[in-house]
Amino acid sequence: MCGIAGVFVRSDNTKLNLNAILDTLLDEIEDRGGDATGYLAMGTEGVLEWQRAACDVPDFKHYRRQVPKGSRILLAHTRWATQGLAAFMENNHPIRRGPFYVIHNGHVSNDRELFKLAGREPFGQVDTEAIPAIIAHFGSLGRVGEAMALIEGAAAIAVVDEKNPGELVLARGYSSPLNVLVTDKLVLWGSTERTVRMAYKKHIGKLPRRRKIESLAEGDLLHITAGKVTRSTFDSYKPVYTYTPSKWSNSSYYQESTAASSCTVPPARTLSQGEHWWDDDDDADDLHWSAEDILDREKTTDCDECGASVPLMDVIRVPEPDADFEWKLCEDCSELWERLSDQEFDRVNAAALREIAEQS
Repeated sequence: MCGIAGVFVRSDNTKLNLNAILDTLLDEIEDRGGDATGYLAMGTEGVLEWQRAACDVPDFKHYRRQVPKGSRILLAHTRWATQGLAAFMENNHPIRRGPFYVIHNGHVSNDRELFKLAGREPFGQVDTEAIPAIIAHFGSLGRVGEAMALIEGAAAIAVVDEKNPGELVLARGYSSPLNVLVTDKLVLWGSTERTVRMAYKKHIGKLPRRRKIESLAEGDLLHITAGKVTRSTFDSYKPVYTYTPSKWSNSSYYQESTAASSCTVPPARTLSQGEHWWDDDDDADDLHWSAEDILDREKTTDCDECGASVPLMDVIRVPEPDADFEWKLCEDCSELWERLSDQEFDRVNAAALREIAEQS
């Protein structure tokens, strides 16, 4: 899991404090990755700034270079490194191949095959690099949908072309969330709805009534210029799970394949004051799903953390320590919980080690 966010100033008459907006965007996606942070600034004549560092958001904000005057597009990223060490800068986002710069949230399981198809060799080890490589192979922002259709794995991306600096493509493939607000003056996007909402409210004003923050569906693509927004769709990767009786016990397990399926994850609901996601279905019987229910892609439940509607087959159940209770989580929230748990372990472990050192 990583965090992506950004802004595209579409109108020449719109004056914004892009330095402040960048800091807010990074703050809002900080919890989605602390291994590396980066941003790209593009103006009407091309790339004006491209900076990446193997550090978390607070350090990056303190030491980063300022957004240059004349910038119109910002791409921001926080990385949770799963493939490719953050210490090697070629693994950190935004990632460039040819004239294309990409930020990505998700994972690419067929990156080697994509490099072969593109006729290119990777510069780094990160799987994301295959995305700008295959886009560079196609050679146009207009063909990003074709590139996205080839990706196996989770993917939400933003991509720009320094040869066409007035264009931006946002696309959501399987699983990874992408929230977008499009107005005549600007476009704001982020991995979470809150990222977009907070950046707008802090630096622009009251959210517009006629324009809503949209959670893109899997397979949605927006090709944006100063004067036009073109919406299209592509065939997004969908995993298929096959039900297989276990030979070791009376239980069963599910195996993911790379064939296409019809799974979709509807956009998240919003909470009323004092409401909790688990209030709607806290009956213990709701957790006893039959195999038929799990295999039915139409049967869903709500994630206890973010409230998104998730097919039963995709639910990740996490036991509550020292309690007879299980949390029902979507993939993104499960990854976030795991990361926060690791951070808490590191904090407690460091304290224990200091105590041992002081005693000795």
